[in-house]
Amino acid sequence: MSLTIDRIGVYLPEQCQALQHLALQSPLNSEEVKVYQRFYGLGKVAISDVSLEEMIIRAAQEAISKSQFFSEDIACLVHAHTAPETWPYPNGLLTKICRRLGLRNAHCLAVHSNNCASTLNGLMTSRNYLQSSSAKAVLMVTADLTFSGILQQIPNTTICGDGASACVLSLDGEGAAIRSLEMCYYGNHSRGSWQSAEEQAEFESLYAGRLAEVMQRALVSAGLTWPEIRWVFPHNVNAISWREVAGRLGIPMTQIFLENLSEYGHCFGADIFINWNTAQNRLHCGDYIMVATVGLGAVFGAAVFQVSKGKHIHDKA
Repeated sequence: MSLTIDRIGVYLPEQCQALQHLALQSPLNSEEVKVYQRFYGLGKVAISDVSLEEMIIRAAQEAISKSQFFSEDIACLVHAHTAPETWPYPNGLLTKICRRLGLRNAHCLAVHSNNCASTLNGLMTSRNYLQSSSAKAVLMVTADLTFSGILQQIPNTTICGDGASACVLSLDGEGAAIRSLEMCYYGNHSRGSWQSAEEQAEFESLYAGRLAEVMQRALVSAGLTWPEIRWVFPHNVNAISWREVAGRLGIPMTQIFLENLSEYGHCFGADIFINWNTAQNRLHCGDYIMVATVGLGAVFGAAVFQVSKGKHIHDKA
């Protein structure tokens, strides 16, 4: 049985802020702004006026309302996130979300130790849950709020923004079916942003090769070739790294969907689904797409999906 994404819902702020207007812990000077714009491909960043809870609610409501499932069909709520979270009992984030969405039958769990790549762990966890139970559907939400300096900026790499995605998942449903999922772990970089200068230099020098490798593995596992992939939906870190990855794979940059990079910045693990959702109207039944992401730590992952072969994923009446 294949895991399928029945619907994707997204929340993004209505207004985004230009780089020079961001209230960063270490504000960018004019030269740094130019570097981020001209070389990294960033222009604006998504900054939310609503809470993390509200971001998730809005994305989830969109996904559920457009899916074939009802709230009572959701048997598990999975939150994939990057930032650690602490909520006082009994008002945990997922408990509140279940109440507000009417998920009366849903268990709750979260995955985050692989940072932005936790989204793919969330897919694996959801698949295992569905295959080992009689559940009809799982709701996976991916959301982060840039509430601290270390979350706002990865120096010389990217600027992070606020965003949320939600996916209604089922087995052998009417949505996009997963064809492969590959992940590679490099524990020698487990300290992430706190690793030494030497470790960081090694991570950066091997980054593109490792990402290209895991993407190639996902492609081979799906039994496909690159011309068969309609789009690669990436994490929005920067354009420079993706040019190097594309060169290593021998694919054109036009195959990598980077249109949202300049508009929203890097919205953590939600990037891949935000990009997918943006391109929905450009996908055709039977198309193959790949999602690819990297989590500081260092975890590299990619997955291949095939868009529904039916005419459309029908909304419920």
